[in-house]
Amino acid sequence: MMAHEHRGIEYMVVQTINPPGWKWSFERHGRSPRTGIAVNRAEAVAAVRRAIDILLREQQHQ
Repeated sequence: MMAHEHRGIEYMVVQTINPPGWKWSFERHGRSPRTGIAVNRAEAVAAVRRAIDILLREQQHQ
């Protein structure tokens, strides 16, 4: 399993067997892990990057 990085936050994308698909996840200090599922790897990567962007945008407005 290899971790990737987007905007300084590490995330993981792993293939699942049952149910078939791809699971993404990332953690931010002091927060619960965020996870999601997608039908293919490209969609999982796009989804986790989008989730990271949203989190960082929310933090800027606090």
